Amino acid sequence: MTRSVNRITLIGNVGREPDMQQTQNGTKVAHLSLATTRRIPGGEEGKERTDWHRLTCWNRLAQFVEDHVSTGDRIYIEGRVEYDSFERDGVTIPTAEITVHELVMLSPKAVPAGVGAED
Repeated sequence: MTRSVNRITLIGNVGREPDMQQTQNGTKVAHLSLATTRRIPGGEEGKERTDWHRLTCWNRLAQFVEDHVSTGDRIYIEGRVEYDSFERDGVTIPTAEITVHELVMLSPKAVPAGVGAED
């Protein structure tokens, strides 16, 4: 069997308040959006594009998000990309979501530096 890697690292700003949920068995889950901005190559000077990423955090990491993360916060995350799709009106719509394993607050707040999924 060959080895493979699915790992993503992002630094950006939280786009909206985290959406907190709980599974039927009581597992806490947080969904949030992260904006990253990049320069457009070959474009006008100062021309940028914002990409939006859907993040999911589980268990203690979800609790950290609920307690400390809010709109506009700058964060660093590491995780894996998961692809799926759903159907709406007979059209298949692909989705990409990032399951977060580590999150570090970069905004200047008096909170813990971050937490990982193993904590």
